[in-house]
Amino acid sequence: MSSKNVLVLGAGLVCSPGVAYLASKGCAVTVASRTVSKAEKIIEGLTGCFAVAVDVGDETQRDVLDKLMSETDIVVSLVPWTMHSIVCKLAIKHKIHFSSTSYISDDMMGMSDEFKANGKICFNECGVDPGLDHMSAQKVFDEVAAKGGKIIKFLSYCGGLPCPDDNNNPFGYKFSWSPRGVLLAAVREAFYLEDGQEKKLDKTPGQGIYDHFIIDKSVPNIGAPLTKATWPEGFESHPNGNSTKFKEIYGLPHCESLIRGTYRTLGWCDTMRGIKNLGLLDETECAAELKGKTMADLLASLLGCDAAGTKAAAAKKLGIAETDLVIERFEWLGLFSTTKSAEAPTKLDSVCNLFESNPKFWYAEGERDMICMHHTFKVENADGSKQTITSTMIEYGIKNGETAMARTVTQPVAIAITKILSGEIKTTGVVRPTTADLYNPILAEMETLGVKFVEKTTDGW
Repeated sequence: MSSKNVLVLGAGLVCSPGVAYLASKGCAVTVASRTVSKAEKIIEGLTGCFAVAVDVGDETQRDVLDKLMSETDIVVSLVPWTMHSIVCKLAIKHKIHFSSTSYISDDMMGMSDEFKANGKICFNECGVDPGLDHMSAQKVFDEVAAKGGKIIKFLSYCGGLPCPDDNNNPFGYKFSWSPRGVLLAAVREAFYLEDGQEKKLDKTPGQGIYDHFIIDKSVPNIGAPLTKATWPEGFESHPNGNSTKFKEIYGLPHCESLIRGTYRTLGWCDTMRGIKNLGLLDETECAAELKGKTMADLLASLLGCDAAGTKAAAAKKLGIAETDLVIERFEWLGLFSTTKSAEAPTKLDSVCNLFESNPKFWYAEGERDMICMHHTFKVENADGSKQTITSTMIEYGIKNGETAMARTVTQPVAIAITKILSGEIKTTGVVRPTTADLYNPILAEMETLGVKFVEKTTDGW
């Protein structure tokens, strides 16, 4: 590579494996974070890497960011997606490449011609989800199309979960990204295709994403063997985000059902739906109302009962028994507690604090996470015959090492960066990895790092 200077913005939970990969390929990497100690930890022991302090969201530090970007060949933005446009505009100004693991926004797509005019690429959606999901699926789409076949149905689910060996809390979940973001997923909209009809899930009672989940028992147990636990009976899977736009993005004119969604451990959806239906995910500012209150006080105010009666009132509100596992999870979390504080800016933050402060929701030393990604393709072949293709990737965290989430999020984008700087990837403009020249080299390199998709084809649907 003739140009090897890489600027990484953000030093969060997933940053380290990508930086290590870039350093191993001879790149001079500068990691910039508003908390410079985090950046220093990431580059510790790596040759030719540097740590600097900068807050991308702080306008008073824009000159610092501008100077950093004037001295690099490519910038990778691992800060929140709302800041990507700021970074993209500076990348255009300095005529450098841009990359991220986030979804392409409309604003960013509008900058494509400017990147093309500079002869540079703005490479996005190159993590795990989005990223490896696109690549592994598009590979199958292209192979089916090359044989004259049609994709009639496509289901794609991915989940970042505790390895079953280390699944030691009743929610079956540990955080590998923002706890607040995990909770807000319960009230986000989702759009998908089912039997030719566009469907929408929203905040309407009974129409949320956790009201419309299925139990998927089709995921095979592949990868490293588990040591203490058997493979789960199944995963809860539900639509997430806007799946409908991917019919065009993936080039699937005949596709009648298309769902991109999320895997969670059994019991998660009912429990999170209960938290939402109790009114505990309200983002309305109410700090004064919550001052001096316990969680039982907060719940009592929502249910119209006294603090001692919240457990019974919550069960009645949700139409379930007090002995239901959902209520047991609430109690374990501390929703009925007469001692745990509810003080926070919003009700959502009160609940978020319960999750964040419980060590069982965080990976302890030696515990492993797991990424489970599983695609199902219903194919109509050129001769009219039907086939089902599945493509599965299961990756486990390294005991006392990097998480599976961190590796599968930042290694793909790091691979892309090395191939952009070497000239192997020549595409310009705003892109995602849905063409063979982009996905083939990344998937091939990920296999050398141990991340592999296992495909299986059976006759019929």
